[in-house]
Amino acid sequence: MSALPGPESPPCPSHSTTTATTAATTTTTEQSDVARALVSSPLPLPTTTRLALLVLVAGAGASFATWWWLVLGRDNWPGAQLACLPDADAAPDEVLAGFTGCVNDVRLAQSAVVLCGPLALLALAVLCRAAGRRLSLWRWKATPDHSSALARRLAAVVPEGEGPRPVLWVRGRGVGIRARASGTVRRPRIVADSYLLSQSDRSVDAIFRHELAHLRLRDVGRVRLAMAAGWLLLLGVTLPMVVALARDPGLLGTGLLVRMAVVLVVVLLTLCAVLRVREHDADLAAAADPRAPRDATAAHIGRALAPRRTERLVRSLGLATHPAPAVRLAVLADPARSWGLSSLECLTTGLAAGLVFTDLTLLVAALLPDHTQLAYMVGGLLTGWAVSGVVTVAWWRAVAVGHRDADGPRAATAGAAIGIGVLLGSQLAGRAAGDWVRDTGTADGLATALSLTQVPPVQALALGAVLVAGGALFALWSTSLARALGATVDGPRSAPVCAAAVGLSGLLLAVPLGSWFLFARLTAARAAPDIRWAVIDTPWWVAGALTAVVGALVPAAAARGSRHPGPRGAGRFRPPVLLAAATVLVTAGAGWAAFGSEPSRAPATHISGDSPVSAARTDSPNSQNQPDPAASPVSGSGDRTVPLDQLPVLPPKEERTDAMRADTALVCRALSLGGTAIWTDPRRRADMAELLGGLDDTVLRAASDVLRRDPSGPVDTHALVTSVLRCDLYFRYGR
Repeated sequence: MSALPGPESPPCPSHSTTTATTAATTTTTEQSDVARALVSSPLPLPTTTRLALLVLVAGAGASFATWWWLVLGRDNWPGAQLACLPDADAAPDEVLAGFTGCVNDVRLAQSAVVLCGPLALLALAVLCRAAGRRLSLWRWKATPDHSSALARRLAAVVPEGEGPRPVLWVRGRGVGIRARASGTVRRPRIVADSYLLSQSDRSVDAIFRHELAHLRLRDVGRVRLAMAAGWLLLLGVTLPMVVALARDPGLLGTGLLVRMAVVLVVVLLTLCAVLRVREHDADLAAAADPRAPRDATAAHIGRALAPRRTERLVRSLGLATHPAPAVRLAVLADPARSWGLSSLECLTTGLAAGLVFTDLTLLVAALLPDHTQLAYMVGGLLTGWAVSGVVTVAWWRAVAVGHRDADGPRAATAGAAIGIGVLLGSQLAGRAAGDWVRDTGTADGLATALSLTQVPPVQALALGAVLVAGGALFALWSTSLARALGATVDGPRSAPVCAAAVGLSGLLLAVPLGSWFLFARLTAARAAPDIRWAVIDTPWWVAGALTAVVGALVPAAAARGSRHPGPRGAGRFRPPVLLAAATVLVTAGAGWAAFGSEPSRAPATHISGDSPVSAARTDSPNSQNQPDPAASPVSGSGDRTVPLDQLPVLPPKEERTDAMRADTALVCRALSLGGTAIWTDPRRRADMAELLGGLDDTVLRAASDVLRRDPSGPVDTHALVTSVLRCDLYFRYGR
């Protein structure tokens, strides 16, 4: 209804009052129109994207816990891997194929077990969600109400023709929350206290509209499912691990406990943020109801009591499940305010990505055992799509409503926060708690080194700087892409174009994320420099990365050209054409970087951990082949002990003793620390093949025979990978 006076209305007291009333009415109408456009937009709402963070963090926690309990903590896995060792000699190719295939099958089985963790968490959360609905009604002694005054008020505000009509349930005890949305999409419910009978009809209608908005936005089931998963993560994963670590902390206990505590805090803060954001979405949906009186929602929120000291403390810690009334009113006054993207949310997104990447990539690596770099690129692609589903969509929304968070400096700052979050998340992951192989002795094949605390500070800072700069550039590119493609709140192509932008963003992030994590893993494992740089110094990787960057810049360049059309009409390109061109180029670049590695290069595989044999002995105390002359003599003999980590390669042939040639640990250490030169240099490859052939090991002798077939030709990758796997088993199990 209009507030303007009709022709026969009494004269207004003053022209200024009329002008103010008209302006207020216009402003309220515009706010309602904006709120209606936002909640009815085909773009995902903020609640939806923030829930993706919980999915990432909960999945990462469940997969790590499953690996810790059902793989690392069980004795049958070492036996299964050692059973892959051949019992008798056979053709070299058959020995290599049988051993490698068997080990890969064991690791694939381990990956399947690890994957069961997130799936079990989801299944249990669904069961708890279904049981929780019934248990809550029983605990509150709630009964259906079809004829009371409250039921009539609910029926009056329910829109016609919007699916099943919700049923009112009145609680017999537990007064305090007034009303809440419950049930499912097919059987919706509004659970209310009888206390509402003492409220005015206007307040009751506002409360019911708010709860109906939750049902209409379909956030009830998803949020309750997320809450159930959070409790399961705490009670079923964290507490049992805490008890086990308290009884037997070992060398990794402290690091694990600290990381688990931090991750739980992240999960809790993210869940509270989701609960607060869903209230803003419901407020906007309730205010957008065309049948609601003007300012009814704002008036009801404004009547809330001032927060007590405890409530203010909880809000200051980020643990409040409902936003403050002042914040809710501010969002109602400026609905576009809720479509921003803060640096804190970007930091949380990066944390989630860092936590989930390693477990996800190790599962992919089990499916691609001979293509480590490709596995990391696939992990980067999946993680990139998850990150883009949160931040790219959020920046798309911000550009669509003209939010200031989409401006260059603010977007760059938020992007830098993503990079910081990825770095922190990678170090907060359970696999970064220490050197699993060294500190547990029998870590499985999925164990890896991730902690950057033991690397030189310059290297750690450089890795962090790359992430920060990359995050800022990604943010600037995402906002530019949204502007170039004409991001809008509604329209038939709004959601499809946004979804295509998310897909393009994931493709663009695949190579940088995968390469960074692989480089960081090799750095944490203290691999040789040439092994680390082999990740990114191939011509195919450089060409692929440059092609992907050029493809990513196509939409922005075309949009810039359309603002300054030339004689040939540069503005004729449409968003689908730009997206198609960019996607083709980015996909081609990512494919070249992932698949185009030279076959003659050593794969980026590193043996985890240190040898259980702590020293290599020489025959003479005065021998010149000892790099550590200060080593103390062994009691009772004239031999000296040389730590293996101080012996990067074996001495020249003329200085080697029979004991050194027969020492499997020493030869494997030389293989591990020799870098790519022992494979790419024919002379050193022949030397390594001779050493492997002199060991009392069927697998390594078979690898030696294959390597000797063509000493100056291309490296047989199968023999290389097999020898690395065999030495890995020897280092972990001592045989």
